[in-house]
Amino acid sequence: MRASTKLIRLCAVVPSGIAGSFIAVMALSFLPGLGLVAAFAVTLVVSLVLACGAWEAPAARIFGFARGLRAGERAALAPVLALLKVLELEPHRVVMRWTDTGGLPVTWIGRRTVVVEPTLVQGLYEHRLTQEDAAAAIGHAVASQRVGPSRFDLAARLWAFPWTLLYVVIRQIARAFSWVPASGFAWQMRFVIGVVVVVQGFQPGGDPALGIATGSLIAISYVAPAADRYWRRVVERAADRSVALAGLAGSMVHYAQWQDGADSLERVHRISVAADERQQRKQTAREHDEATTSTGQGDALVLTHPTALR
Repeated sequence: MRASTKLIRLCAVVPSGIAGSFIAVMALSFLPGLGLVAAFAVTLVVSLVLACGAWEAPAARIFGFARGLRAGERAALAPVLALLKVLELEPHRVVMRWTDTGGLPVTWIGRRTVVVEPTLVQGLYEHRLTQEDAAAAIGHAVASQRVGPSRFDLAARLWAFPWTLLYVVIRQIARAFSWVPASGFAWQMRFVIGVVVVVQGFQPGGDPALGIATGSLIAISYVAPAADRYWRRVVERAADRSVALAGLAGSMVHYAQWQDGADSLERVHRISVAADERQQRKQTAREHDEATTSTGQGDALVLTHPTALR
């Protein structure tokens, strides 16, 4: 499982890192050659430091667009974190997203950090969410982080940061103009633009390097998200199982139904199977304890009986 997740994650991270490097070089083209080399060297050194596990706290806040927990938020999450500690799913560090993204209520970043959306704390405060519901969301992020690979997560985010910014901006523009007829279809057919640009780059007077770079970026806009989605599905299955085996299957079912809607049937079934497996393990352990206790009592009778006859 871990080897497969590493390979799938590599297919998602490497194209994004290459695209981020292309965009950074184009954005810093005004610098002299020595300036580009210095920028590359600084990025390489910082990525190595992040890969070694240092500077995670500030880097997680930068790449996660997050801040530290305030006193009220920490108090609201304290019972949830206490429950997760008992279930061995407690995160090492929790930070708060600056604004809601509309995505998952909790995501992981780096080796030991999870990012909580403000809506999760608000739901706890307003009693729209139970402690078990919040624990399932945070525990799922922690379980996903443990499946990994998370060692080089921040370093990969550093190299892909320019590409991530560009991709987010383009998607936001596309959403803003979603009311325009066929705008969504135009975004899906962006590969046509890539083919045209590549062909024009090799025409007389064209720039082959620019054509190849533009075509590569458009190709990456298909490959990287697809690989990332597939990797997230693999990690999701493993994390669902971990949370269900920890005893939060009921809240995990609600979480899956909220996240996937009508498409959550198979996921809910997997969670239910893991919950049944947990019950079977508890039953087996209980029967084993009862058998051990009974055997111990029988041995005691055998040992004490001769002494009583004397």
